[in-house]
Amino acid sequence: MHVQRWTPVAFAGLLGLHTGVALLVQGDTLAWSYACVLLVLAGTLGLCGRRIRLAVPHNKPLWRLLFCALATKAAAHVLLLLDALQNADGTLVMVDPSLYFCLSGLFMVAAAAYDPAGPMLKWATAADLLLSLVLAVLFYIVLKAAIPTQAPELAAPFLTGLFDGLDAFVAIFATIRLLGTRRADERRFFSVLAVFGWIDGLAAALHNRLLFVTDSFLPEVLQSLSIAVLGVLLARRASVWFRGYRPSPRVRQLSRSIRPFVLCIGLCVVALALVPVRPTLAITLLAVGIVIFAVRNALVVAYHLQVEDELRSMRRSLQYSAMHDELTGLVNRRGLFNTLRREYEASRNGTFTVAMVDVDHFKRYNDAYGHQAGDASLTRVAAELRNACADVPGAIAGRYGGEEFLLALPAIPADRAERIVAAACARIASLAMPHVHGVGGIVTVSAGLASSTGPDRPSIDRLVNEADEAVYRAKANGRGRLARATARHADAP
Repeated sequence: MHVQRWTPVAFAGLLGLHTGVALLVQGDTLAWSYACVLLVLAGTLGLCGRRIRLAVPHNKPLWRLLFCALATKAAAHVLLLLDALQNADGTLVMVDPSLYFCLSGLFMVAAAAYDPAGPMLKWATAADLLLSLVLAVLFYIVLKAAIPTQAPELAAPFLTGLFDGLDAFVAIFATIRLLGTRRADERRFFSVLAVFGWIDGLAAALHNRLLFVTDSFLPEVLQSLSIAVLGVLLARRASVWFRGYRPSPRVRQLSRSIRPFVLCIGLCVVALALVPVRPTLAITLLAVGIVIFAVRNALVVAYHLQVEDELRSMRRSLQYSAMHDELTGLVNRRGLFNTLRREYEASRNGTFTVAMVDVDHFKRYNDAYGHQAGDASLTRVAAELRNACADVPGAIAGRYGGEEFLLALPAIPADRAERIVAAACARIASLAMPHVHGVGGIVTVSAGLASSTGPDRPSIDRLVNEADEAVYRAKANGRGRLARATARHADAP
């Protein structure tokens, strides 16, 4: 909290000092001015280092890239200071400081291109960083080629426009990332980067143009202004810009997809500017950039294909889990009714039989043998019911709930359906699973059948209810039996 309070005061004092130097100092004014810029940069670098320590781990690379951008900008001003000590008025154009300004722009572009999310996106981000590096190299070559060996000051307007383009590129790129960022911690960084990019670009453009129309050193204060603003932003530890902003999925997708496109557009523009001077080098570096872009897109497409396969597999797994009982592996109640309604409609003019199968005295079985033994018995009952349906085309076996199972036997005569269910009940009894409270001392089941034939038939829900009522009648008649929900209500042991 102390840092947030004294930082604006400290930077305001440094800006006042710089203004005083520009207005009052008579000798070596430019050198003193660059010294003031370096003081502001030193304070901002310290605050950026503090921000790196406070950032969450996956955001630290973003702040480190910004730190590198400030460090290279400081290196450029050190060279300018050394030059001003040799020449009180400085040189209008110097290539070596320009190299560091290019590197500073490179780190800013790299920070805007960096995406800390996902292991695969790190490969795509690495490709974006390479594109940024190629762009910076091309920019510096264009810059160097534009400076004639005689009267380099003649190239000043062109170079001013070139740096304006670089600053605008950085600011627009950072703004695009800000608009597509959802996480609050990342939005804090990109908001700082975007604000600094715009202020720094506007201040540099104004500074460079004022140099052509005035002999005053006051425009040099603009070099400190943007860095001081950045320092104040870095000191605000808890600030989250656009706190209520939540980008839509379309905006996020556009922000991510446009990132490599913006880099390639910048690369192409700079390469075309270099073609008249160094055509071979321009075409070579442009080809390298295109290859990097192609590899990046291939990585992204491969990743999304892999994710699509994984999602498809997960969707199938979820669909299976939603429709199947975990214990027995049979379809569950939801899956049963989804399938029953479909099959019932498909066999509109045929016979459709539903059998409800209930394990006798199952609660007493659980009380006597435990729930694990009860689950094991349900699993064995389910296996026999599944086997009973295996040889019947279209037959379905499912767990209706608890100890109740349901069999659907479409498109077969009612008498044959009754024999199939009776055989399944007999096989379950033949397992001879001990049940002290069961019929004959073993686990048995009671079954109820309901059939419908012809177009004038009840709904599938009504048919299931009739089968359920038949089960209760079978239990009332002594359990271990099969009952039919027909007019004759014939019972079979």
